[in-house]
Amino acid sequence: MLRTTLIVASLALAGWTLSSVRAQDDELRALVTKAMKAHGGKELLKKYQASSAKYKGEVDAMGVMAKVEGEIFVAPDRLKNVIGVEINGMNIKIQQGFDGKLLWMDVMGMGQEFKDEDKIKDMKENMYAEHVGNLWDLDNKEYKLGSLGEMKIKGKEAVGVRVSKEGKRDVNLWFDKQSTLLVKHEYRGRDVFGQEGETNNEKYFADYKAVQGIQTPGRMEVHKEGKKIVELEITESRYHEKLDESTFAKP
Repeated sequence: MLRTTLIVASLALAGWTLSSVRAQDDELRALVTKAMKAHGGKELLKKYQASSAKYKGEVDAMGVMAKVEGEIFVAPDRLKNVIGVEINGMNIKIQQGFDGKLLWMDVMGMGQEFKDEDKIKDMKENMYAEHVGNLWDLDNKEYKLGSLGEMKIKGKEAVGVRVSKEGKRDVNLWFDKQSTLLVKHEYRGRDVFGQEGETNNEKYFADYKAVQGIQTPGRMEVHKEGKKIVELEITESRYHEKLDESTFAKP
């Protein structure tokens, strides 16, 4: 009799646990669906999978704060960043890019290609993390969602979601509890243009405004291992259905 009771209790507990997991999954999927809608809706987010932006601000260059001004172009698997850096009275132009296959950098006309397969893999992982942060297919059941609970971020109450996908690194997204706009994006990865190893990368977003119907941040901070290394004002943003492949070609 006791054994039968224990078996029944175990089955009931397993059923309760499964029900609890399903309820949490439904709750998280409802949250990301609401977040997608808050940012402009799935239709618009999916339509404009490429973007460009102009920015200015400061970056920590080996302990020295340098002024930067630049323009970045992003597509689902491509990137180009043109950066003007002012440091110690010098003006330096840096270009970084990835055309889907070739990873390259150009500093003051001196070009360099990175053919290391590990760097290419790291770049694709970073691009995947950025793709998740764009939200447009976050309702896809291929993503497994986990709760990160609630916390205060930059004075705002936020709720966190861990996004997991087989064969990919986890990406953590934090949404403003009131507006469901993205306030923090976090993942572990490597700076393919730098020398350091794997780090924890955090981006903080603020001052949202509508651009072509999509809520877009006007300010951004980048932190590595908890230290702020970049603070930018986004002075101009634009979304594109597609950017020409020549945009990402090595100069």
